[in-house]
Amino acid sequence: MRAALATLAVACCGAAALWWGTEGGQALTSEAARRLDIARAPRALPDVVLHDQNGALTHLSDYRAAPVVLEFVYTTCPDICLALGTAFERLDAALPRDARLISISFDPADDTARLGDFADRYDATAPRWRVAGIKGDAARAALLDRAGVVVIPDGFGGFVHNAGLYLVDAQGRLTAVFDPEDTRGLRAALADDAR
Repeated sequence: MRAALATLAVACCGAAALWWGTEGGQALTSEAARRLDIARAPRALPDVVLHDQNGALTHLSDYRAAPVVLEFVYTTCPDICLALGTAFERLDAALPRDARLISISFDPADDTARLGDFADRYDATAPRWRVAGIKGDAARAALLDRAGVVVIPDGFGGFVHNAGLYLVDAQGRLTAVFDPEDTRGLRAALADDAR
């Protein structure tokens, strides 16, 4: 009987720890916890200077009149960035005309030519859909940190990074992060914001 009670007590403690550590069972990974945190407490993004596929400079704050969807990529990415680009193609065709898309490269080597090649691959046309790099290492680091984007050089000239579709509201606050294949969920969130 003592062994059964001890086992029950350990199981209860384990279940309580799991419940507490997973936000009540809502976040089983650190990525899910990050996304839940953003949804609960939207965060302002730093006003970084972007240089796009046409060589034009713009500020992230220039987008504060309407919602914007961001993705973080690098132009020579052989895998996840292809899925992100495809998701943005679908969004470009489906979103309201006032919504904007920005594919932001975190690779300092992505110059205007490389950004242009990426834009051409997906028929991204500014100003609706910009493919842009971030001016300055400190600004790049600040934006990635605030958005919770993790970028690790892979040792072969590429990067390992988390991926998502980042919804920024008209006030410049990051409000939600969606899986790349969840374009339907992102469209629904935009429709809710418009109401």
